[in-house]
Amino acid sequence: MTDRLRSAPMPATLRAGRPPRHPAFAVRCPHCSAAEGARCTTRSGRHTKTGPCPARLADHATATAVCPTCQTAPGTPCHDNGIQRPDSSPVHNRRYEEAGDTAA
Repeated sequence: MTDRLRSAPMPATLRAGRPPRHPAFAVRCPHCSAAEGARCTTRSGRHTKTGPCPARLADHATATAVCPTCQTAPGTPCHDNGIQRPDSSPVHNRRYEEAGDTAA
């Protein structure tokens, strides 16, 4: 009787219930070098992460969204009155929000 239960077909609602992927996976990760569409890994490449690296999120926001804070076009890095932003926070927070809005 247990053999029948193990071979029962999976309901279509469970099969199609995959959560949507983050749009940042469309960009190659500059931190861990994960390819487009692949999940991020640790730097050694032995473990995969559940979400994208912060550097990948920043590259996606820079490539797709206009920054409302510094008024830069997509593909142009953010700045503070003409001065390049530090590596610790290369993108304004509002640009992350805009990138999320354009992806939805």
